[in-house]
Amino acid sequence: MEVNFFSPFLFTQYVVKLMLRHNGGSIVNIASSAAIDGNSGRAAYGASKAALLCATRALSRELGAQGVRANVIAPGITQTDMITNMSSAVVADTIAATDLRRIGNPSDIADVAVFLCSELASYITGQVIRVDGGM
Repeated sequence: MEVNFFSPFLFTQYVVKLMLRHNGGSIVNIASSAAIDGNSGRAAYGASKAALLCATRALSRELGAQGVRANVIAPGITQTDMITNMSSAVVADTIAATDLRRIGNPSDIADVAVFLCSELASYITGQVIRVDGGM
């Protein structure tokens, strides 16, 4: 909860003050597909990411009238240090269950974050965007 929820939530409280002074901004939090799917063996992790998801949606409603958008990216399995803790069998099973049959790259998530921060997404707020290759 400290890393996955409280840290981004407290940081958001700080930057929102700056966004309000500038009459707008875009908050993009990174949750996980586990926040939506409730993966076996990941109850605490999924719950911490689900808390971030819920808080972000609430921020969207609270801050939208002041021009601040808030969205969540929910990645699936991604090529990061986190997958080193997963067994090769679990990784293989997850890849097999993914429509695109591959692990995501950090750039896949970053590209969506850049989009959500851009004017191209100026009418998108309160959304959860899965970047999971079709899990």
